[in-house]
Amino acid sequence: MQYRWMQNYLSTLEGLSQETGVGMLKAFKQADIPSSTYYRTILGRTELRFETAKKVHDAIQYLHSLQEMRDHSEKLRRDGKPVKNRAIRAKFKSRRIGA
Repeated sequence: MQYRWMQNYLSTLEGLSQETGVGMLKAFKQADIPSSTYYRTILGRTELRFETAKKVHDAIQYLHSLQEMRDHSEKLRRDGKPVKNRAIRAKFKSRRIGA
């Protein structure tokens, strides 16, 4: 049985995952959360705690920013422009929830 409140974190993460193109399983792994937790959550067998959802959210943001940096660097190289890693990292800093 899936409760509405239980799905809120999951729905939010799924939306962010689709928006950024970062897979949920990949984000769970990046957040160092066992894949079993991912599968239990997806199947509705367990609730997703706030702290876990926060870690996955931060992982999605981090992976998305890495992809954006790679894409930006690749575009600069294709255009024959210099690639300045420090400036690129500053431009695509990931946003984390809370402190």
